[in-house]
Amino acid sequence: MDALIWGATLGAASGAVLGDAIGGVGAAKGAVIGAVLLAPVEAFTSIRARPAEPKPLWDRILNSALLMALFGWLLGLIYGSGEPLLTAIISGAIVGLLGLRPAKAALGLLVGVVLGILFQALDSDIEPALIAAAVTVVYRVIAAIAYRGRPLVRVMAEEVPASELRYVVPFEARSKYVGADYVEQLAKVRGGTFRRNPPDVGILASLDGLDGPTFDPGRVHPLIREFYEHTSRFRLSIIPEWRRWMKPGYELFKRLVAEPLGQAAIPSNTEEAQRGMVSTIDTIALNDSEEIDIRGWIRTFADSGKPIYVGIYTSFRHEDRGYVSVGFPIPSANFTATLLPCNARDHGLVLTSRTELSYPGHYLSSVDSDRDALTVLKLLYFQELIDVYVADGELKTDHSFYLAGQRFLTLHYEIERLAAAPA
Repeated sequence: MDALIWGATLGAASGAVLGDAIGGVGAAKGAVIGAVLLAPVEAFTSIRARPAEPKPLWDRILNSALLMALFGWLLGLIYGSGEPLLTAIISGAIVGLLGLRPAKAALGLLVGVVLGILFQALDSDIEPALIAAAVTVVYRVIAAIAYRGRPLVRVMAEEVPASELRYVVPFEARSKYVGADYVEQLAKVRGGTFRRNPPDVGILASLDGLDGPTFDPGRVHPLIREFYEHTSRFRLSIIPEWRRWMKPGYELFKRLVAEPLGQAAIPSNTEEAQRGMVSTIDTIALNDSEEIDIRGWIRTFADSGKPIYVGIYTSFRHEDRGYVSVGFPIPSANFTATLLPCNARDHGLVLTSRTELSYPGHYLSSVDSDRDALTVLKLLYFQELIDVYVADGELKTDHSFYLAGQRFLTLHYEIERLAAAPA
């Protein structure tokens, strides 16, 4: 039913703007044609798709072209229909950025320039909706050929119990807003005892459980060990360093998705970061015991209390290695980063997904808690590296994110140990 509604809505809206752009059709007739054609197509492709299986390529190209037709129509409202080159360049840049690869961003821009020059030469009055749709189709077809056999995601599991997928954190948000009280709400659902920032609590119980061929806990600086095992003793400040090509897209994502969701609202600039950050560790003890079973690290803006990050921290062992998994709950799903610990510098610690080992990586999981069923996709071109070190007696962290090997964001943390309370 959702696919039928989506198809009818998108078909009617995009059909109206495309029909209005084509002589002799008109908006009303275009809306009817679009709804009648697209609704059954979306319903049929949804029924045929298996869990976690993407829809056919032709259907994805069609949907993206229709969405970009609406975007082109909006551009036309801003500056009219006499700017085909500008419309094509903007449209190409947008679809290229959505490809999540620097090369795809360049390809989108190139397609936009070439088609824009062509449209400019043929007819400067061509409607922006048609231009945006054409740019999208050409870009998607070229990208599909160029990146054949190089998927962005891999299906790791379909309808599998959480106990069999230890590299995924199986906690989802049960509402459309995650928020700073997520762990408290989770405690009510799980029937556990909730505590906020209990004394000396850490995001990990012990670094010793992470030992393995790449990591010897005994080599880590005592201040780093104390931070992970007693995180509530520390105060953090953050300075974001964005690459210019990523920042506009993230600004749009933050306004439209992250802030309404109450999750992953990273500061966009130094001024926003200077609002200050409050860090708390929320815990849940299950089965009426004192032992902590679930640890959540909640970071909020100091001036508003609005969430920056809501993460659930776990660790697990496989064969002779320990791993850290951080789960970020979203509605009916979870985004998990599973990281490999390594020794670095003299006494530092690196947590990274930039390795050829099978478990480290980033996973998007659809979570059905009622049936204990997870469907998991691995994001193949997203990487992360957390470098924790001590410089001149001060604890620091550089947390970097990569797309297809290209760093797009580094969060620089300065970590201050709080003075001990008087006895």
